[in-house]
Amino acid sequence: MNRTNLLIFILSWLTTISLIAQDVVVNRQRHFPQSVPAGNYSGITWLGELRYAVANDKSPTSGFHLMTIETDSLTGEILSVRADSFMTCGKPNRDEEGICYVTQTQTVFVSGELDKEIVEYNMNGQLTGRRLAIPEIFRTAYSNGSFEALTYNAATHRFWTTSENTLKDDGEIPTLQQRGVNRVRLQSFGDDLLPKEQYWYVSDSSVVKASKHRGRSILGISGLAALDDGRIIVLERELYIPPKKIGSFAHVKLFVVHPARQQPGELLEKQLLVEFRTKMNLATQGFANYEGVCLGPHLADGSLLLVLVADSQNQNKGLMKDWFRTVVLK
Repeated sequence: MNRTNLLIFILSWLTTISLIAQDVVVNRQRHFPQSVPAGNYSGITWLGELRYAVANDKSPTSGFHLMTIETDSLTGEILSVRADSFMTCGKPNRDEEGICYVTQTQTVFVSGELDKEIVEYNMNGQLTGRRLAIPEIFRTAYSNGSFEALTYNAATHRFWTTSENTLKDDGEIPTLQQRGVNRVRLQSFGDDLLPKEQYWYVSDSSVVKASKHRGRSILGISGLAALDDGRIIVLERELYIPPKKIGSFAHVKLFVVHPARQQPGELLEKQLLVEFRTKMNLATQGFANYEGVCLGPHLADGSLLLVLVADSQNQNKGLMKDWFRTVVLK
């Protein structure tokens, strides 16, 4: 490559990087201790206007929280979050992780990592008796590695879910010592609640260098957000926890896939939208384990808004906070 072509290549590459940076904006994370009680917030879905439903994987009983979240219509910044009420059927919590709202029926579906079921509740928190017909292969999920992510889109008439980690029948879960990836099945369901298309999805490997770090690394797919055009946002996150906790971080990556452009059974091609990291050290307590993501209202310029919620493990030992964050897709 001659010097002129090299210069053109570099300028083109820098322009691409600039466009990527302009197309995705990660707003600052915020917490609201006066209006949001300590929780284990693991999933979120938009109900319209300022209303959201939020899953809690360790609530005393099965159900979901109703919250009011106000965002800036120009920037997407979170202005306020208020927990309004907890809607419950009174039955034991199922380690409820993912949640999605179905506009046609005005109900929510909530995934349980403990029972490996995805069941429907009315907006009063009562079970309707309906559930997604889960393929048997998902019953082979490892303990604490089942359904974390759940989404529904009214335009495409599809639910989408996947296991947090590789299923037992498909391989082993990666660790810091045994490096690898999660190879999971992205599964769709129709409005009839029956399984439809299934695709393979492979996560990135750990960003931690095992030769330089000790402790634990936890990789997983914790959130999905289905868009009107058939694309799906995939939230991959890795938690790195050293022996003494100081220096822990959560590394979040948001990818986009387009299942409609591929054949069922194929490995999905994914494109990185953005990645960011939250940390815990002596100077800051900004560590945030983002587990839930949903599509929120459009901004004034038509941009898409993603709303994320973090699981603080009930503000574990006073070191963690219930963080919320937005990401803008131009």
